[in-house]
Amino acid sequence: MPVRAVSAVPPSTPTPASLSPKQASIPELVAIASLLMATVALSIDIMLPALDDMARELGAAAGNDRQHVILALFAGFTLGQLVFGPLSDSIGRRPSIFAGVVLYVLGSAVCASATSFETLIVGRVLQGVGAAGPRIVTVALIRDRLAGAEMARVMSLIMGLFIMVPVLAPALGQLLLFVMPWRGLFVVLSVLCVTGGAWLALRQGETLEEPRALRPGLLGQAFLEVLTSAKPMLFTVAGGCCYGALMGYINASQQIFQDLFDVGDRYVVLFGASAAFISAATLINSRLVKRFRPETVCWTAVAVQLIWTILFALVAWLAPGDVSLRAWLVFLWPTLFLLGLTFGNFNAIALNDLGHVAGLASGVIASLTTALSTVIAGAVGLRFDMSVVPIVAGFGIFGALALASMSVSLVLESRKV
Repeated sequence: MPVRAVSAVPPSTPTPASLSPKQASIPELVAIASLLMATVALSIDIMLPALDDMARELGAAAGNDRQHVILALFAGFTLGQLVFGPLSDSIGRRPSIFAGVVLYVLGSAVCASATSFETLIVGRVLQGVGAAGPRIVTVALIRDRLAGAEMARVMSLIMGLFIMVPVLAPALGQLLLFVMPWRGLFVVLSVLCVTGGAWLALRQGETLEEPRALRPGLLGQAFLEVLTSAKPMLFTVAGGCCYGALMGYINASQQIFQDLFDVGDRYVVLFGASAAFISAATLINSRLVKRFRPETVCWTAVAVQLIWTILFALVAWLAPGDVSLRAWLVFLWPTLFLLGLTFGNFNAIALNDLGHVAGLASGVIASLTTALSTVIAGAVGLRFDMSVVPIVAGFGIFGALALASMSVSLVLESRKV
C-alpha cells in the first residue's frame, strides 16, 4: 500500500495553517517515535532492580506492594490517553506531545523527592498521565502519514526498537544504582523524555490536517463511532488480553527470578534475554505483514501460544517436583516470541478504518487496551505465590480470550464479503 505523506498536498489545494512542510524521513521517524514511545517501557523496566530499595526505604508493607509502583504508572497512563487523544485532534500532535513531556518531568520530580510510598505512587500516576502524550499521540502522528500494511510494518519496526528497552533497561538500571540512589533514576528518565521531545521539535512538523473542535457533542459522536466499530473494539480486547498477561509476568518477574529461582544479580541478564525474544519477533513481524494480513499473523501467533501454554501446563502437572528455572525458560521464551509477533499489529488493525479521528481513536483504543491490560496484570501478578502457576494460567486464560475475540471479528468480516 503506498505511503500517504501529508506533505504531498497538490499545489491547487491550500495547505492547512497548522500543517508544516517539515517531515522526517521514514527511518528518522521510526527513530524519533521509538524514543518517544519508549518512555513508558523505560519507566517500567529501568525501575525493576530498584523496587526492593524503594519499598524498603519508603516503608511498603507487603512484598507484593512493590508491584503498585508499576501499576500506578499504568493507571495514570490509562487516564492520560483519554485526554491526549482528543486533545491532539484539536490542538495538533506536536503541542500535545510537548505537554505530555512537561507533565512527565513534573511526575518524575515528585517521585524523586518522595518521602513516603504513597507520595511515590502519586508521582507515578502523574508520570503515567504525562507519558501518554508522547506514547499515544506519536501513534496518531504515524497514522496521519501511513495506513494499512505500511503502518503495520513501520509500527513493527518501532516496536522492535521499543522492545529492546526491556532487554537493556534492567541492566542499565542496575548499573545506574551502583553510582546513584534510586531517586536518580527519575532524573535519567526525565532527560531521555526531554531529548525525544526536542528531537521531534527540530525534525518533524505538524501532521494534523483538519483540527477538530473540542466540543462535547463532536467528541461524543467520534467517541461513540470508535466504541461501536466492531473490528477495532474486538482487536482492542484481544490486545488488552495479550498485553495484560505479559504485564502480569513483568510485574512479578523480579519476584519470580530472585525470590523463587534465587538467581540473584543474574535477574537483569535473564529478564533481558527473555525480552530479546519479543524484540526479535517484532522485527520478523515487520516482514511477515508484507506477505500476510496483520489479522492472520495475530490470530496464528496467539493460537500457537495458547497450544504451547496448554502443553506446558500438562507436562508440568504430570511431572514430579516443582518447575525448574530451565523448564520455566523453555516455556517462557517461545511464549514471549509468539506474543511479540502481535506487537504493532493490534494498533494498526484497530486504527485502519478510523484515520479521520486518528487522535481520539488512538487515545480511546490505547486507553481501553491499557485499562484492560492493567486489570489483568494486577489479577495475574498480584496472585504470585512463590510458584509460576498464576503466570502460566494468565497466559492460558487470556490467550484463549484474545483468540476468541479475534475469531469473532474475522467471522463478522467474512460475512460482509
